[in-house]
Amino acid sequence: MTRNQVKKPLIIQLVGWALILAPIGYYVTTALQWQNWHVVLLIEQLLALPHGPLKLVVILSSPLVGLAVHSVKAIGWISFMLYCGATIFVNFYIAHSSEAVTNFSASLYSLTGVLAILVYVVRKEIMAPYFNPQMRWWESAERFPFKLDVLLKSERGEEKISSRTFDISVSGCFLTTDLEYPTGQKIDLNIKLIDPVDLQAEVVWVCPGNENVPKGIGIRFTSNLKEIATQVDRFKEKYSKAERFPFQLDAQIQQSGGTEQINTKTFDVSVSGCFLITDHPYEAGQQLELNLKLLEPINLTAQVIWVSAGDAKIPQGIGVKFTSHLDEVSMMVTRFRKNYGATVPEKKVSASPA
Repeated sequence: MTRNQVKKPLIIQLVGWALILAPIGYYVTTALQWQNWHVVLLIEQLLALPHGPLKLVVILSSPLVGLAVHSVKAIGWISFMLYCGATIFVNFYIAHSSEAVTNFSASLYSLTGVLAILVYVVRKEIMAPYFNPQMRWWESAERFPFKLDVLLKSERGEEKISSRTFDISVSGCFLTTDLEYPTGQKIDLNIKLIDPVDLQAEVVWVCPGNENVPKGIGIRFTSNLKEIATQVDRFKEKYSKAERFPFQLDAQIQQSGGTEQINTKTFDVSVSGCFLITDHPYEAGQQLELNLKLLEPINLTAQVIWVSAGDAKIPQGIGVKFTSHLDEVSMMVTRFRKNYGATVPEKKVSASPA
């Protein structure tokens, strides 16, 4: 659920720009057909037609609808549906009231409108971001899988209810809870980051629970934003520049969604990742499931950050970044540090993603 500055889906960009630029396209095609490039005269000729005023309204509204589509808000979806319906109606009207050449052109425009609606209705991944802010990953802050203790105030404002974060960003977090919270509800909470922080927040989405996300609520912080941003950044700094320890630990690797398990050992370990000795052909970016034998076995998810062919300093293998259970790993690695001492010196080519 980490989301950086990612571009909007291509289909949304294409549809939005097509609508914004539609009047230019209509002007060029009409000017070529009527052999007249004077804008004012073209508008006068169009208004003189029986269907002219109606068609002019559709043409001029197109850029506004395109901007609404680009906004990826509910109003954009509704505007696009209304625009497609109006386009179909106008062009069918033209098809039944004009000469043959115009009939064909109008029918073609109508078909285009129908297909556009079908594409948007059938493809749920296109429709979802317009109505669910959680799906607009390109406009949200980067999220980190920190499992942090949280205290929620009850509706009466007296009793404290324990919860945990599933992930967190500088602007919000996901809380695991069985309690029912409606979207839009305001809540008070205390999050135990590096220091405890009292916050106010708003519920922006509710998840019933699935194989990827537990039951809980996504919330947006509405107070102490500067303090929470500072502490989350300190967490990020801690985990992105973590010390590495030369622990040779037993591990098992399994590709996400696969069944094959590969036995290996770590070359070094940090609180945010490790280097695994293996000659198996993994690629950077690959998602893995990992069982790491620390103080006790722990199941993790991880992502391959880099691949080493092996040299005099670093064996053949992969550097991975942990993407779950960071707090548990941190606790276990810290206890290892107390028992085993010095860290691995910093290397120009790191044997760990951290």
